[in-house]
Amino acid sequence: MDRARQKKIRNVRVIATNAFMSISVIAIVFVLMIIAMGYTITEDGLEQSGLLQVASHPSGASVEIDGNSQFGHTEFSKMLSSAEHKVRISKDGYDSWSRDVKIDGGLLTRIEWVRLFPNNPDIKNASTYKELRLAQFSQNRKWLVTVEKDGDELVRSDIQPDRLKNTRLKLSDLLSTDAEKARAGELSVLDWNENCNKAILSWKTEDKTSWHLIDLEHAENSINLNKQFKHDFTDVAIANSSASKLWALADGNLYRIDISDAKISDIIASQVELIANNKDVVGFVNLENIVQKDDQPAKTERHINTYKDGEESFVTVATLDENQKVAGLTMNTYWNEEWLAYSYGKELRILAGKYPSYGKQNGKTLKAILERDLSFAPTLVSRGGKGNIIVFVGGKNMVSYDIETKRYYDTDLGIDITKINWIDDYLLWENVDNNVVVRDFDGSNRRGIAKQASPALPAVISENNDWLYYFEIPTETIEETDAGQVKSITINLKREKLQ
Repeated sequence: MDRARQKKIRNVRVIATNAFMSISVIAIVFVLMIIAMGYTITEDGLEQSGLLQVASHPSGASVEIDGNSQFGHTEFSKMLSSAEHKVRISKDGYDSWSRDVKIDGGLLTRIEWVRLFPNNPDIKNASTYKELRLAQFSQNRKWLVTVEKDGDELVRSDIQPDRLKNTRLKLSDLLSTDAEKARAGELSVLDWNENCNKAILSWKTEDKTSWHLIDLEHAENSINLNKQFKHDFTDVAIANSSASKLWALADGNLYRIDISDAKISDIIASQVELIANNKDVVGFVNLENIVQKDDQPAKTERHINTYKDGEESFVTVATLDENQKVAGLTMNTYWNEEWLAYSYGKELRILAGKYPSYGKQNGKTLKAILERDLSFAPTLVSRGGKGNIIVFVGGKNMVSYDIETKRYYDTDLGIDITKINWIDDYLLWENVDNNVVVRDFDGSNRRGIAKQASPALPAVISENNDWLYYFEIPTETIEETDAGQVKSITINLKREKLQ
């Protein structure tokens, strides 16, 4: 027996077996990696799928994709081929929602704004008011502030519990005036701090408009900004979460106000037409007179600028045609990406990246992620509550952009819109023939959700997603008294259970 030959054969077999096992393991790992990355084998070869995630209010809704019922309910996730798919969400007792969703290979597509409304809603009176001077919901959708006509009380209502929880504040304390004067004039809340316990209140009387930083928990700490800082302001915005710093515009000049030290800064910029802010960074539009060389006549440029609190000066991020006024300006942060959006004439621009610092980046840290020439001139610009949706509106036309997905939508609204109203973070609403009508930010899923609603008063969905609030059309009552006929107006705040 040739032992050396047998040993050689055995070693070859061991090597071959180990090699086969190694190759098999590598192949299995490779296949698993390909599957994990969403690749599948099709007639056209290897194709990468994408992940769809759908959330809804209320949850537990059924999901159809391309007409096929899916196993599982919202919250829902599934790998889908890289293509456009028809997604439909429904639940017993509620209306349905549908949309064509484009899936990109290797990417996550999240749809978190699906909202279903009850077919037979339970609607009740939440509160009753006389004719209202002020009725506004906070931007975090947790509070309602109201002032009745000829009243000297501001009522702050927590709208999330099963019953409204009201706190009553003396309007005269908030306005730093006497009770008689506080009963007259137009009131409007123009900005809120992060917790919505402080706000900027504009009070317009026959002879002037005054601006107030009101404390909705301790009215006595409220400040009349005009009196405190000796300026007639035309715009004021809150610059930090505690509302201890403000941005303010007066006589075309931009200032920063420090409430803690009771100080107002020197002029930051002049000939300012418009401001917006993202906390401690303010964006603004201003005119600048440029002196040219060689005895050429001076020219005027219109600029978009940003200024960071505490820096020496501002930075110009865009120079525009002086004849094209900027119709709207907004800014925010989404997933650590800072952005600024504006429209002028029939053009819109969205810049994203990092706001520049004076003397360092010269405005180059913001890059254009969307530049469009439109068929209409936007007159309104707004952003959704999550900070990733930007909407431009002009007349019956609307375009919207999702910073997260980099997708752009163009919509014919069918009616003229004079104000952009958000009913939650993703849904827009308008009053059409005394009905509250909502649509997704991209214009889809337009639905009527409430009837007999006052077109002059707001509507909102509470932050906990439990309630829809809107004001009913005012009811006029005439009573016969010894002094003659007395007319009274009653307004009901309606509340609808959503889930």
